[in-house]
Amino acid sequence: MDCLFFYRAFCLITALLCVCVAVYGWTRSNKAGRGFFVGLMFAGAIWAGAASVESMVLSRAQKIFFSQVEYIGLAPLSVYLLLFVVDYTQQKHLLSRLARVLLYIIPLLSLALVWTNGWHHLQWSSFSQGTMDKSVLVYHRGPVFWFIMGYTYMFSAIAYAVLATACRTSSAEIRRQYLFFMLSGLFPLATGAVYLIGQDWVRGVDVSPLGFCVAGLIIAWNLFQFKLLDLVPVGRAVLIEQMPDGMVVLDEKGRPVDSNPMARRMLGTEQSPENVQLFPEKYPDAAFLFSAQEEGQADIVVRKDELEINVRMVPLFGKKGKLHGRLFILRDITESVVAARERDRMIKKLERAVTEIKDLSNLLPICCSCKKIRNDDGYWQQLESYMSEHARVEFSHGFCPECEKKLVSGGHPSSPAP
Repeated sequence: MDCLFFYRAFCLITALLCVCVAVYGWTRSNKAGRGFFVGLMFAGAIWAGAASVESMVLSRAQKIFFSQVEYIGLAPLSVYLLLFVVDYTQQKHLLSRLARVLLYIIPLLSLALVWTNGWHHLQWSSFSQGTMDKSVLVYHRGPVFWFIMGYTYMFSAIAYAVLATACRTSSAEIRRQYLFFMLSGLFPLATGAVYLIGQDWVRGVDVSPLGFCVAGLIIAWNLFQFKLLDLVPVGRAVLIEQMPDGMVVLDEKGRPVDSNPMARRMLGTEQSPENVQLFPEKYPDAAFLFSAQEEGQADIVVRKDELEINVRMVPLFGKKGKLHGRLFILRDITESVVAARERDRMIKKLERAVTEIKDLSNLLPICCSCKKIRNDDGYWQQLESYMSEHARVEFSHGFCPECEKKLVSGGHPSSPAP
């Protein structure tokens, strides 16, 4: 009797703790995976709360009813867990729309079979009195029970595998969140395994909800201490898929391994990431990058769209210095190249204009009769005065031979002889 009292108390505490954590999670608005996290916590609360009530009531019909209520929380629990992990780690691409629909259908179908057990007895084949206390009812399991347990453990394992993968590329703060969340999940899985394998050990009492009490405490600690739902991780896959530059990964033999949508768009292919067209034969200007052991870059032209692309290559080395492949980062530089060409064209045009202006500035307006020169202010000056002012030239006057002959013969230099 004492054991059952503590069992009921722990189940009620678990239900209350899960409700508090769910309410707190709901206040973290616009956070990735918030809705699935709240669903996960409420599912745990329903499971633990119904288990506590089931252990209190005495009639078989009431016990079966509250056991069916337990499955309202238990059936979708692992589905909420998987969807939360996928959304929170920013890896939504792992589950297509069809996969998500199927995930919802599985617990709904399970619930339908649980609540119609009286017709087919596929969930529980029969019932018997427990050896610990007359209030304990032993449920003899049918194929539906094992189906629910099977997908629960399978989806949980997938969720923890996704978390473990995300740990490899996350920051220390986010990694700590992941590790504590994974730790919290071990306890309900462990107590559930005890109930599945050793039902006789626990004398028919379903101890699996007790693990959720410890899990709820760890998750609450994760919320307040390590800012679960506040420090939202940005998944590596999301960054790669949405980055404005193209990315192509080739293995050590030059074969395409991966690429993001922007790279495939630049290179004119919408095929799978492994079929992107980036080969030295196709782009000879960047051919040296495909065999280089050091970082380098080159510009290529994609003729299909007349794109100018800057290709930067980063070699990928393993821990022992062995080359594992090459990362190519593609950046569209068409606009900058066009702008540079236009700038060069304008500079050349300006240089020609300056040259023409200089040529024009060397022309002096001179009177064809008196030989006076017009200065910059528009006044006419004697040639000697203008040259002395602008060229610092001093004149010494004399006669040329023709003028000298005219003067000797009695004429004037500026008029014909008689």
